[in-house]
Amino acid sequence: MNQIQIIKNNFVLNLKSFSIFRNSIRYLVLLPILILNLSLFAEEPTTPTPNLVVGNSLPEINYTNQWEEPSPIPLETTKVIFISDMDASKIIHPILEKEGKGYLEGKQAVLISDIHKMPSLITKFVALPKMKSYPYTLRLVREEKIADPFPRTKGSLTLIQLKAGKITKIQITNLETEIRSFLETPQGK
Repeated sequence: MNQIQIIKNNFVLNLKSFSIFRNSIRYLVLLPILILNLSLFAEEPTTPTPNLVVGNSLPEINYTNQWEEPSPIPLETTKVIFISDMDASKIIHPILEKEGKGYLEGKQAVLISDIHKMPSLITKFVALPKMKSYPYTLRLVREEKIADPFPRTKGSLTLIQLKAGKITKIQITNLETEIRSFLETPQGK
């Protein structure tokens, strides 16, 4: 073999080695990304919380109100209004502010708001100061998954009718007339 042929063969071998090295690096870079993606799809084993249905009781949740005080649901409660998002809150708060202090209690109703998705700084410096100005008690859910059993639709309120602590009716609405009817209708009608 002549000198030129040897150089040419070495060059081809070096190119093949470089190509193998480049592909190896590519796989080494892609492997952690693949592992990360697979771990994102892994689910933690959880015990499913049953959804609220007619005949069941409300889940026992240790609510606090907007003044950071424990606020259990009174035994005589016959109506529960559940707020799951900001759009739903914009429906109910004007109604209740117009009615004033003692309105919910007079209707044997409670208001529950799921605020766990709200950023903590917004909760602390914006939302809670606003909530403290409300003339009614707002029971707050601050932890993820606690309110999962409550049925919900974005932009609507969940209205739950109770009798002797058991759910007799569940309605989801964003209509003020239906909300007012729910609040004004005496128990058992």
